[in-house]
Amino acid sequence: MLRLNKTLRILLATGVGLPALALVLAVGPESQPTTQPAAQELTVRVWTCPTHEQFRLSRKGECPICKTDLVRAKVSIQGPDVLGDPYVLAACPVSGLALDKIDSPIVMMHEGREVRFCSTACIGKFEADPAGYFAKIDKQIVEQQRATYPMSTCPVSGEDLGSMGGPVDYVYNNRLVRFCCNGCVRGFKKNPAPALAVLDEAIMTEQLPGYPLETCPISGQKLGSMGEPVDYIVANRLVRFCCTGCVFMFYKEPAVHLE
Repeated sequence: MLRLNKTLRILLATGVGLPALALVLAVGPESQPTTQPAAQELTVRVWTCPTHEQFRLSRKGECPICKTDLVRAKVSIQGPDVLGDPYVLAACPVSGLALDKIDSPIVMMHEGREVRFCSTACIGKFEADPAGYFAKIDKQIVEQQRATYPMSTCPVSGEDLGSMGGPVDYVYNNRLVRFCCNGCVRGFKKNPAPALAVLDEAIMTEQLPGYPLETCPISGQKLGSMGEPVDYIVANRLVRFCCTGCVFMFYKEPAVHLE
């Protein structure tokens, strides 16, 4: 009963509620609830290439590959249709150049993960060794997000992190997720959504009561002055905006605004 009890404690602590709790009791301790509260859906409009849709640029221009004029497109950055969290590191993974020094960094999706580059030359170098560069990126993401990671238990099993040896740090779409063992990592890969929902709930439970700002980090407007604040979870941190229009401005330079 130890594993079941710890799972129940996570559900109660994160406020998942009685429906999900009943589901766990019905299917047994090794299963996770399949009806977690969905994250607020957020979309932004970006410029992309009709042929090379992996590019997401913040302003009008030409495709870095084929030089075709870019067109407007709507992409999901939070919610059920999201494909990859934003790249929140401050520098280009190839050149090391600070992205806030670039007028318009090139944003590219590679196998479901967003990466930001300072120039087209860096794209070619990255694509020659994506595994090597992702290893470098993942190391930096773990270091960046571990300090504010909100859970001391595994989001899959409910076991304490460290109860089965050192916690396993895994980067999923630019986001750190920590597990008690490699077996839970394998389970997570088969169906990430339930564990991510538990992680999101833990972030809201821990960070919302002590959220340090009363104003929007983009506009400076008081939160609540334009309706309910818009809550966005990025890099395992809660960021609150006065309106959805400010979300795009944040998305243009997420590393800068997180600072």
